[in-house]
Order: sequence, then structure tokens, then C-alpha cells
Amino acid sequence: MNILLDYFFKITAISPTPAASTAFLKQVCLVVSPKVAVPTGVITLCTSNSEVAALTDNTEAAQLFAAGMGRVYILPMDDLDLADALEGHESDFFTVLISSDFTDAEVTATQASGTVTITSYANLVSGTDDVVSVGGVAFTAQTGAATLGTATFQAATSNDATAASLAAQINAHATASALVTAVANAAIVTITAVDAGSGGNAIALGYTDNDTNVGATKSGTTLAGGDGLFLGAFDGVLGLSSTDDSFLATHAAIANRCAFHTTSSNKAKNMCYAFGSMLSNALSWRNQQYISMPLADDVATLGDAEALFDDKISFVISDDEYSNRLALFACGGKAITAPYISRNLEIDLQSAALSYVSGNQPAYTKKHAALIEDELQKVIQEDYIDNDLIEAGTVEVTLEEDNFVASGSINISEPKALWRIFGEMRQTL
Repeated sequence: MNILLDYFFKITAISPTPAASTAFLKQVCLVVSPKVAVPTGVITLCTSNSEVAALTDNTEAAQLFAAGMGRVYILPMDDLDLADALEGHESDFFTVLISSDFTDAEVTATQASGTVTITSYANLVSGTDDVVSVGGVAFTAQTGAATLGTATFQAATSNDATAASLAAQINAHATASALVTAVANAAIVTITAVDAGSGGNAIALGYTDNDTNVGATKSGTTLAGGDGLFLGAFDGVLGLSSTDDSFLATHAAIANRCAFHTTSSNKAKNMCYAFGSMLSNALSWRNQQYISMPLADDVATLGDAEALFDDKISFVISDDEYSNRLALFACGGKAITAPYISRNLEIDLQSAALSYVSGNQPAYTKKHAALIEDELQKVIQEDYIDNDLIEAGTVEVTLEEDNFVASGSINISEPKALWRIFGEMRQTL
């Protein structure tokens, strides 16, 4: 130990914050139907087909392993209301695939709705007040505007006025309006769930008749419907497959969504293999252009292939010489890698800025703002532009109102890589 050096020149080491992990971008969760007695809504990390087989009879995860994945998250579900199950797993995976256990109809979200119909108000508030409850919020019938409270509606002599009062107060109530919207049409109040597929059946629509001959009726005790695909706050990539190309075209146009053409016999196998091939590459992001695929999905004519390409539906093309090839792998109309590269870059920029600030403790000056900007631009240039992941990108760090504000403006040219080459050959005389 050099005591003299420490005495003469004592140094305190300051370590910057380590780089953030982006490993979750390479992980995938497959939604399947559970085996008997397997609990739903519980995500399990599996490293083998045998572990998957303990949870579901679905075998499509085998294609993920076959393509190179070493581990796969499995989510057994009875329906596709996935919001609660996915919550808290943002750092585990960025891709959710819907297995063939679920039909197109089960994917399609439907809004929950119900109606309250009031036909007479003669005895509405005689004796004990009557109550209309929406999502646990009780709206009590009252006489006269002066008596209206937080969750009460006016029992006016006019059917239309009473219905309008109830609808207005539902829409103005913080708790109820977060669940439903209400519309008054004459004496009928129509109540519709705010979110399609967000567990609408759990939104209770109640009516308590405490008086005799109240003359009020309602239809339904809960909001009917409300099923379908619902992701909640999950904003990663979603993959689904179908034999219905019109259904796929609708989903292919949605941001961060991959719609994969398949056959009734192949189901989601080619989709799982394509994602497994891309995500198992730990070194970089590649678009999987024309890689060999395990199965034919009955796309063997130029017309069929061009129609799928135009709608940005991912598909496998079958050729006599080249066999089965992944002819298009797209997400929201862009190259499949686009959302992954954008999210990866976002995390890398945040991580680089945090590492610089924690390691250098910069002053609130334009000089240090420029130095942080240089660090961020280095990430864009060296890790993304030089590696051909993006074509161009800029970031700006400024000082605003005497505060050190690292507010970056990032302009990224999205990766295209939806490869088709059009040529023309002319024969001259």
C-alpha cells in the first residue's frame, strides 16, 4: 500500500451508473389455453418443451425453442383480457404472441354495454329511495334539484328529464365515468363500457326497487360482452396469426402489431419460428429476410404473395427450388425490427445520459449540456448508424429557464427492409 501517494494525492473514485439492461427485448411471452387445474393469469418462465407441456397442451412454443430461444414465458389464459396478467412484467419481455388456442372472434374486442329504462316516476322516491348503481357507485333518486348530492339523480316529473339527470351525473362522477359512458335518449339511459375488452362483465349495473309499483325497469344486471383482446398498459410487440386475410389486414395496420398468415393445420407455428429466429440473435437486430421456414402456408402464387405484401401481412412463400421462405415479416406496416430498435435506442440514450451525469456530476452549464449531447450522439452514431440499424439520428440537449434540462429531440429514419426489388428489362432492336 502506497501511503505516501495517498497522503500526497488522495483520490476518491466515483463510479458511473451501469448501463441499463435491454435483455428483455429479446424475450417473448406466449399466451395459451391452460391444462385442467392450471391457474390462469400466472406467467411462468419455461426452458424446455416439457415445462411448457405441464402448463398447456399447445405445442407452438416448440417452434420458439427450435428457432433458437433458450427460454420462453408462458401465460395460460381462458380469455384475452391480458391487462392484469401483463402488469408488472414490462422488464421481462417486449413481445407477446397469441397462440392458435384463441379464435379470431376471441381476439376481436367488443364493448360491454347495458341499458337502464325508466318508465314511470310516480313512486320513485316514496318511502325508501331507489338506487341505480354503476360499477359500485350508487346513484340515488331524489326530488328537487336542491337535494342533489355527489351521487344522486333528480326524480323529475318528466321521464326525459330524469334520464338526462342520471346520465349527466354518471358522466360527471370520477369513479363511474372511468368505467362507463352514459347517454340519455328520451327515458332510456344507455351505459357503455369505456374500454373494449377491459373486463366489462365485472362492471355491475344494478337497480334497487325499494317501493311498490315504482314503475321502473332495467335490462341486465351486468354489462354484457366486454370480451376480446385487451393489453392494458403493455406497449410492446403483439403477434397473432389467422387464416382470414381481411382480419389480418386490420391488425397489420395497428402500431406494434404483427399479423401472420397461416393455415388451419399450421396454426401459429411459422409465426413462432419467425419470432424465435429474430429474438434468439443476441448480437444484433436482423429482419429475417427470406430465411428458411419449417412449414408451407399455402402461398405459392405471385398474386397471393403481392396481395399479402400490399396489406403488410407477414407470410411464408413456397417455391419449387427454394422451398419455404419468410417473404415478409412486418409490424404495424414497418419492418419487424422497427419497434425493437426504437425501444433499444431509447433505453441506450437514457442509460448513457444517466451514466454521464452520475459519473461526472456536471454543473448546470451549456458546456456540460454539450458534453452530454456528444455522449448521446456517440451512441446513435457508433451503435446504430455505423451498424446499419438506422439511417440517421440526431439528439439535442439544452438548458431551459436556468435549469439543466436534458430534453432530447430524436429523429430516426425507421428501418425499412421490406425487401422487394422491381426491375424492367427492355429488348432493343
